[in-house]
Amino acid sequence: MRSALTDSRRRLSSSSTQDEDEDETMCSRAAAKRSIVYYLKNSTLHGLKYIAEESITIPERVFFGIAFVLVVILSGFFISNVYVKWSASPIIISTSAKQKLTSNMPFPAITICNLNQALLSRVQRISRSSSNYSLLMGLCDQGGDLTISYIGTWKYFKAILVEVAQPCDEMLLYCTFGSREEQCSMLFNSILTDDGLCCNFNALDPSYLIRNYSDDVRLESPQQNGRYEAIDWTAERGYAKKLPEFFYPRTSGGTGIRMGLTVVLNASIAEYYCTKSMSVGFKVLVHNPAELPKVSNYGLIVTAGREARIPIEPVYEDALPTIRSIKKSVRRCLFSDENDLAYYRTYSRKNCELECEAKLLLRECNCVLYYLPRIDPAARVCGPNDNICTNRVQTEIESSLTNLSCENCWPGCFELTYKATLSTSSIVSDPRFQSGENMPEYIFKGEHSNASELSILHFYYMTNTFRSTTKSEMFGFTEFLSNTGGLLGLFMGFSIFSVIEIVYYITVRPYCASRTLHQRRRRRLEQLRWLTPIRAPGKQLQRRLRRRRLLPPVYSKPKHNLWQTLQVRPADTGSEPPAYPYLD
Repeated sequence: MRSALTDSRRRLSSSSTQDEDEDETMCSRAAAKRSIVYYLKNSTLHGLKYIAEESITIPERVFFGIAFVLVVILSGFFISNVYVKWSASPIIISTSAKQKLTSNMPFPAITICNLNQALLSRVQRISRSSSNYSLLMGLCDQGGDLTISYIGTWKYFKAILVEVAQPCDEMLLYCTFGSREEQCSMLFNSILTDDGLCCNFNALDPSYLIRNYSDDVRLESPQQNGRYEAIDWTAERGYAKKLPEFFYPRTSGGTGIRMGLTVVLNASIAEYYCTKSMSVGFKVLVHNPAELPKVSNYGLIVTAGREARIPIEPVYEDALPTIRSIKKSVRRCLFSDENDLAYYRTYSRKNCELECEAKLLLRECNCVLYYLPRIDPAARVCGPNDNICTNRVQTEIESSLTNLSCENCWPGCFELTYKATLSTSSIVSDPRFQSGENMPEYIFKGEHSNASELSILHFYYMTNTFRSTTKSEMFGFTEFLSNTGGLLGLFMGFSIFSVIEIVYYITVRPYCASRTLHQRRRRRLEQLRWLTPIRAPGKQLQRRLRRRRLLPPVYSKPKHNLWQTLQVRPADTGSEPPAYPYLD
């Protein structure tokens, strides 16, 4: 009996020593080699099983190994081409499949400027030695007298503009919109442009256009529009769902001249004092309601004594939300909540360029032109003595070939522009001529009956539908992943499950092997503890230990002796199959 216990104890001790040896060799080079061979034989990647195949010769294994490396390099080359395409040109601009209605877009803002920037009768009342005359020379762009050094402010410049310019109620004689005659003062507001004081139709209210709005930016009282209520609009968000009955920016009521805007203008040629052109008449610019116009460089000219038809075509560009994840420098457009404009609330490329021009003038000439954003309220208005500097800066900005440029002003991802064409014809005022136009008689027979000083303009849509363009992902992450997976699958049968296999053989399999060895060693140590003689504790201590489960349960009626009990759980585990191939 005693010899049997000694033999069992010896076998368990040797088993424990063997477990420790196995544990030490688990991370050895031989164990790692066996694990790699097992992975190569069972991997789903094509060609790897031939490298670990023992039934073929070494040159054959080398051949398959070189072939696998070449296949990996070739697939990496094609994947790099896919990645370059993905990172270099992720945006595609396509024509929208659905047509849009012009009634869902605002009718364009229309700015009309008399080529005459100051009325002669009003200029004659200004003393040439006064500061107001200095500001007037700045308006008329007369920079020959460099001795004029008066420092103007916005407050005084605004006053002189209103005093000398032709008011809108004198320039606009007759207005209709949407086949309904309207008071021109209900449709038009005075606005400051690079051509002086002009009249603007359907522009966004300054309270929604300017970031830090105050009433001093207005040239007239906001009550001038009467029943029309100002609302917010952007090219990205559009109109609100609930709109008042009368609002602006207005939408179009239909197509053709009758449903568009018609105005009759009075040039007042006898009052011409200074102009930026060599003709008499008007400059017209069709633009986005959320942008301030630059009429001087981009306006259409309509001479006095002419009737003009100006058909309009909207051009709308939108974007899908998926391109937000693409870097700004790659997609080259900005969403409205990404703008960093200091003066304007609504981002557009033109608004950004206006702010950029104001900053460059303030830096180079230490002043800001009267029509540009007042990014610094304390900055002075440029006068005649600054014309050399301001002309140089503006020329360099427009040329885009120098450091003074606004190339960082990217277009908006949502933008609305308008294409306008112009065709004109002479106005006939002979009383024998029967006209089909429903114009009031007082226009041609009243105080302003001289047709050579009048201009008639018609602005209208040609169609009530149009197609927009959409910026979307040409090559997104899903396309990149599918192309990469297709190449890897074609060359070497790679899939997501191949990655799972690699993770399994690196992490899960060694962990499970270590856990199995640990459990086996613990079980054998428990068996060895049963064979170690210890002094039996007292009965009370035994009850307490059993309650705490620190002692094995008592067999009430033992049917076997100790040796038979040990034989129920044999200590010899030599017949157990190895749990993992590198533990055999």
